[in-house]
Amino acid sequence: MSTPDIEIYLAQTSAQAVLDWLNERFPGSDAHKPRPAGKKQWRHRLVRGEATLPVLVIEDAVPGYTSVWFDSPYTPWEDDIACAREAFARFGTDVRATPGSWQEGDDPDLWWHLDATGEGLITWQV
Repeated sequence: MSTPDIEIYLAQTSAQAVLDWLNERFPGSDAHKPRPAGKKQWRHRLVRGEATLPVLVIEDAVPGYTSVWFDSPYTPWEDDIACAREAFARFGTDVRATPGSWQEGDDPDLWWHLDATGEGLITWQV
């Protein structure tokens, strides 16, 4: 089982491209139509075995970045970085994720960054 939730940010990636990826990644999920959840926001329910995974996609959550938040411990990824790596492999764009389980007192500006030059920790003031 993965962490309780996973959130990644993808640069220059439309919400529609993200939703298309998720429907391909989680077969059977396209039976649930994404619902608008606000300006440039969509809620979707993904199917993984017997589990339903709520996901929120927000285009331009941070200028130029689309946020993808999986509110479930039943994702196929061990952590945010594993999800970010798969998203990078799919889209080939700058992807950011938390470097581990965030706890009170952790630096909120410390992020894991993946792009064509590699991956590593950065300071990103969202």
